Amino acid sequence: MATVIVPSALIVVVSIYVLAYRPATLPDYKVLPGMALATYDEFYPIQADDNGALFLDRERFDKAVNFLTDNPSPRAIADLIYLGNSNNVALMLDGPAKTRYSHLTKIPDYVALAQIDQERDHIFQPYRDIVNGVGQTFAGTPIEIVLHDTRNPLRSIIAVQNPISGRRLGDTNTNFGIQLIKNYSLGQGRGESFVSYPLSLKDGRAIKSTTIPIFHDIYGLIGFICINVDISKMEANSLDLGGFVDNFKATHPNDSIREMIQSSKRKN
Repeated sequence: MATVIVPSALIVVVSIYVLAYRPATLPDYKVLPGMALATYDEFYPIQADDNGALFLDRERFDKAVNFLTDNPSPRAIADLIYLGNSNNVALMLDGPAKTRYSHLTKIPDYVALAQIDQERDHIFQPYRDIVNGVGQTFAGTPIEIVLHDTRNPLRSIIAVQNPISGRRLGDTNTNFGIQLIKNYSLGQGRGESFVSYPLSLKDGRAIKSTTIPIFHDIYGLIGFICINVDISKMEANSLDLGGFVDNFKATHPNDSIREMIQSSKRKN
């Protein structure tokens, strides 16, 4: 029975680390004014084909540029520039559409938003460290930990450990992930985590999942840390159960660490 409750403990550990990293000035939390790009269903440019694969819809991107040029919304424009520059969308545009997008990215208030690579590395590095460190702690187990850049669903995965789903760095998000992005974007302030909900992989394996949103002081929702546990490996009759327990218990000696963990007791 103890092996069944371990993933829940992992969820608590990761949640504590993520929450601990958030800025201490939570009551003063503010984002760019306006709605996120994902809230505009009529022209949100990330769409899914009949097989569920995500792609950038050029026609919708054009509509977004036109609408936001005439109806400026700083938060949506920031998302659009981030998405467009991250995927070299200027190469897909032509004529008037390319000119309008270029003009939008050169408005002084939005110029800084075009610095995608440096900004992304700076913002996400602490979360990469969390995902990689916690994931490597459970190496060899069916506990996948993934870091998503939700503002660029086409190249969403920027860190992954123990990939039971077969996904790799640079892979897209999923159609389900897009729905979560829209749900979080519609909310006000910081959204809560979705904890221990059921999912299935394409091969039918049952998965226990948790999604922890990551919010930025200016841009709002920017990412997810997702934990996916292949619970089929933990059935009592599973041939993989013994390997899971062995890998879960495995440690790597480090001579530089000799501290004993003990509770601190206050003296009256």
